Amino acid sequence: MKWKSSSSDFCFYVLILASAAVFVIGFFNMASLNYKQKHCIQYIKAEIIRIEKDTQTSGRITTTVYTPHFTYNSDGKNFKGHAKYTTVNGKYKTGDIIKIKIDPENPKIYLVENDIMDYRSSYEVGMNFGFIALFLVVCTIGKKLL
Repeated sequence: MKWKSSSSDFCFYVLILASAAVFVIGFFNMASLNYKQKHCIQYIKAEIIRIEKDTQTSGRITTTVYTPHFTYNSDGKNFKGHAKYTTVNGKYKTGDIIKIKIDPENPKIYLVENDIMDYRSSYEVGMNFGFIALFLVVCTIGKKLL
Protein backbone atom coordinates (compact mmCIF):
# COMPACT_ATOMS: atom_id res chain seq x y z
CA MET A 1 0.00 0.00 0.00
CA LYS A 2 1.17 3.45 -0.81
CA TRP A 3 0.59 6.35 1.54
CA LYS A 4 -1.17 9.25 -0.12
CA SER A 5 0.20 12.65 0.77
CA SER A 6 -0.94 16.18 0.17
CA SER A 7 -0.20 19.62 1.51
CA SER A 8 -3.62 19.70 3.22
CA ASP A 9 -2.38 16.94 5.55
CA PHE A 10 -0.02 19.47 7.11
CA CYS A 11 -2.89 20.89 9.20
CA PHE A 12 -3.69 17.43 10.54
CA TYR A 13 -0.10 16.86 11.58
CA VAL A 14 0.18 20.24 13.27
CA LEU A 15 -3.08 19.67 15.14
CA ILE A 16 -1.96 16.20 16.20
CA LEU A 17 1.38 17.53 17.48
CA ALA A 18 -0.27 20.43 19.32
CA SER A 19 -2.82 18.10 20.92
CA ALA A 20 -0.10 15.68 21.96
CA ALA A 21 1.95 18.52 23.48
CA VAL A 22 -1.02 19.76 25.54
CA PHE A 23 -1.65 16.17 26.64
CA VAL A 24 1.96 15.80 27.83
CA ILE A 25 1.81 19.10 29.75
CA GLY A 26 -1.43 18.05 31.43
CA PHE A 27 0.01 14.65 32.29
CA PHE A 28 3.10 16.17 33.92
CA ASN A 29 0.97 18.67 35.86
CA MET A 30 -1.09 15.80 37.27
CA ALA A 31 2.05 13.78 38.06
CA SER A 32 3.47 16.82 39.88
CA LEU A 33 0.24 17.24 41.86
CA ASN A 34 0.20 13.56 42.81
CA TYR A 35 3.81 13.75 43.98
CA LYS A 36 3.16 16.90 46.01
CA GLN A 37 -0.01 15.49 47.58
CA LYS A 38 1.91 12.41 48.74
CA HIS A 39 5.03 14.16 50.02
CA CYS A 40 3.89 17.62 51.11
CA ILE A 41 2.37 16.67 54.45
CA GLN A 42 3.57 19.36 56.85
CA TYR A 43 1.44 22.48 57.15
CA ILE A 44 3.30 25.73 57.70
CA LYS A 45 2.49 29.42 57.43
CA ALA A 46 3.83 31.53 54.61
CA GLU A 47 3.80 35.31 54.36
CA ILE A 48 2.91 37.06 51.12
CA ILE A 49 5.81 39.41 50.36
CA ARG A 50 4.65 40.81 47.04
CA ILE A 51 1.98 40.55 44.39
CA GLU A 52 3.21 40.45 40.80
CA LYS A 53 0.82 42.07 38.36
CA ASP A 54 0.89 40.97 34.74
CA THR A 55 -1.34 40.83 31.69
CA GLN A 56 -2.27 37.89 29.52
CA THR A 57 -3.65 38.34 26.04
CA SER A 58 -5.80 35.84 24.23
CA GLY A 59 -6.96 37.17 20.89
CA ARG A 60 -8.52 40.55 21.59
CA ILE A 61 -9.08 39.89 25.27
CA THR A 62 -6.48 41.12 27.75
CA THR A 63 -6.73 39.93 31.33
CA THR A 64 -4.84 41.26 34.33
CA VAL A 65 -3.48 38.50 36.56
CA TYR A 66 -1.96 38.64 40.04
CA THR A 67 0.65 36.16 41.27
CA PRO A 68 1.29 36.11 45.03
CA HIS A 69 4.90 35.51 46.04
CA PHE A 70 5.58 34.33 49.56
CA THR A 71 8.33 33.38 51.96
CA TYR A 72 8.34 30.62 54.56
CA ASN A 73 10.69 29.20 57.14
CA SER A 74 11.51 25.54 57.75
CA ASP A 75 14.14 24.35 60.20
CA GLY A 76 15.65 27.83 60.42
CA LYS A 77 16.02 28.23 56.66
CA ASN A 78 14.07 30.72 54.58
CA PHE A 79 12.46 29.69 51.32
CA LYS A 80 10.54 31.58 48.67
CA GLY A 81 7.73 30.44 46.42
CA HIS A 82 4.66 31.58 44.59
CA ALA A 83 1.12 30.43 44.07
CA LYS A 84 -0.59 30.18 40.71
CA TYR A 85 -1.96 33.47 39.48
CA THR A 86 -5.45 34.74 40.15
CA THR A 87 -7.53 37.17 38.13
CA VAL A 88 -9.11 38.57 41.30
CA ASN A 89 -7.52 41.84 42.38
CA GLY A 90 -7.15 42.01 46.15
CA LYS A 91 -7.57 38.27 46.75
CA TYR A 92 -4.11 38.36 48.27
CA LYS A 93 -2.42 41.31 49.97
CA THR A 94 1.18 41.87 50.96
CA GLY A 95 1.59 40.71 54.56
CA ASP A 96 -1.22 38.13 54.40
CA ILE A 97 -0.46 34.78 55.98
CA ILE A 98 -1.46 31.69 54.01
CA LYS A 99 -1.14 28.00 54.80
CA ILE A 100 0.97 25.84 52.55
CA LYS A 101 2.14 22.25 52.80
CA ILE A 102 5.81 21.34 52.44
CA ASP A 103 7.76 18.13 52.01
CA PRO A 104 9.50 17.79 55.41
CA GLU A 105 12.42 15.99 53.78
CA ASN A 106 12.81 18.62 51.05
CA PRO A 107 11.22 21.92 52.16
CA LYS A 108 11.87 23.49 48.74
CA ILE A 109 8.90 21.47 47.48
CA TYR A 110 5.59 23.01 48.51
CA LEU A 111 1.92 22.84 47.68
CA VAL A 112 -0.45 25.78 47.90
CA GLU A 113 -3.83 24.25 48.66
CA ASN A 114 -5.71 26.75 46.47
CA ASP A 115 -3.67 25.66 43.45
CA ILE A 116 -4.97 22.08 43.45
CA MET A 117 -7.93 22.96 41.22
CA ASP A 118 -5.57 24.59 38.70
CA TYR A 119 -3.48 21.42 38.52
CA ARG A 120 -6.55 19.23 38.04
CA SER A 121 -8.10 21.45 35.37
CA SER A 122 -4.80 21.45 33.46
CA TYR A 123 -4.75 17.65 33.63
CA GLU A 124 -8.35 17.40 32.40
CA VAL A 125 -7.66 19.72 29.47
CA GLY A 126 -4.55 17.69 28.66
CA MET A 127 -6.47 14.42 28.72
CA ASN A 128 -9.15 15.84 26.41
CA PHE A 129 -6.51 16.99 23.94
CA GLY A 130 -4.89 13.57 24.21
CA PHE A 131 -8.13 11.94 23.12
CA ILE A 132 -8.44 14.46 20.27
CA ALA A 133 -4.88 13.66 19.16
CA LEU A 134 -5.60 9.92 19.29
CA PHE A 135 -8.80 10.39 17.28
CA LEU A 136 -6.98 12.48 14.67
CA VAL A 137 -4.18 9.94 14.39
CA VAL A 138 -6.69 7.12 13.83
CA CYS A 139 -8.61 9.21 11.28
CA THR A 140 -5.44 10.21 9.45
CA ILE A 141 -4.15 6.65 9.29
CA GLY A 142 -7.54 5.42 8.12
CA LYS A 143 -7.66 8.12 5.46
CA LYS A 144 -4.16 7.28 4.25
CA LEU A 145 -4.87 3.57 4.00
CA LEU A 146 -8.06 4.03 1.97
